[in-house]
Amino acid sequence: MGELSVQEGVTLSLVIPTYNRADLIGETIASALGQTRSFTEIIVVDDGSTDNTQEVLQKFEGRIRLLRTPNQGVQAARNAGVAIATSEYISFCDSDDLLEPEFVRKVAAYFLEDPQCDILYCNFIPFTDRTTFPDKFSMAPPGFFSGATVHGEFLSEIPDLYKRLIDFQPMFTAGNSMKKNFFHAIGGYRVEFKGIGSEDLEFLLRAVGAGKLSVSQCPLARVRKHVGNESANAARQAQGEARILEYSLAQHPHAMAYKDAVLSSVEERRLSAFHGAFAEGNFELAAEMLSLLRKKPSDLKFLLKRLILALPSVCRSNLWRIAQARA
Repeated sequence: MGELSVQEGVTLSLVIPTYNRADLIGETIASALGQTRSFTEIIVVDDGSTDNTQEVLQKFEGRIRLLRTPNQGVQAARNAGVAIATSEYISFCDSDDLLEPEFVRKVAAYFLEDPQCDILYCNFIPFTDRTTFPDKFSMAPPGFFSGATVHGEFLSEIPDLYKRLIDFQPMFTAGNSMKKNFFHAIGGYRVEFKGIGSEDLEFLLRAVGAGKLSVSQCPLARVRKHVGNESANAARQAQGEARILEYSLAQHPHAMAYKDAVLSSVEERRLSAFHGAFAEGNFELAAEMLSLLRKKPSDLKFLLKRLILALPSVCRSNLWRIAQARA
């Protein structure tokens, strides 16, 4: 691993955090090793896995740098990987996602073309074991990228990006690349968001206000969608997004310019989390979201859900089943 620094003049370290992904981590590493231009180094941070992850990683001995840590969460694992990275630039990829073969070549070439760029996100293709979905950027609302400066396949200087990201978030960790100095300058990932849905949104919003951000319109990564309880996942996601947006408004100075939009979005996400949690019978989360809503809707369905939540446990469960059967 040294080809990149010789051929492109850019050094790029890849950080892959993993926890109990023995069934998937090998494919992720293989995609990183299968680049048309090599990473300077590939760092895998095993965040205290208890499955056979170590056996899988041993197969890549000599081709990756392995760091083992106690389980502290993906945020701390990413930070730990960056701490030992030797390159000027760093990239991230979660242990269930994949990088396209041209990822390194295109990212390195762009950083050479625009040395003022601090952080780069890339378009990606969501997939499952059976299905491939349209690329994420194609799902953006009309005008999301309007006004941006075009550099071939790349865009930069997207106007009012902070506000646009409040409504639609197409920028994920898979393939996210940046100057290592920039990562340190903005404080890395916030470890207090361990276990919070959409935890990487806070880092993105912080980065938007701190440096020059660019995006690759060409999909350079694949993000795996896990088959599971969609409504429960959506409720957790909405809950996490609401918490992060509220935190961002309090902690990001540049967020105040969009205060009304942020508060409105927090309310929308909490209402979404309320409905999702109620649908799953997660009454504790539904009650929490209800208590945080600044303005309660007055429609009949919402009032019925409030009534059911206020009932004693046995009555609540029985009436909830009837309500769900008729929904």
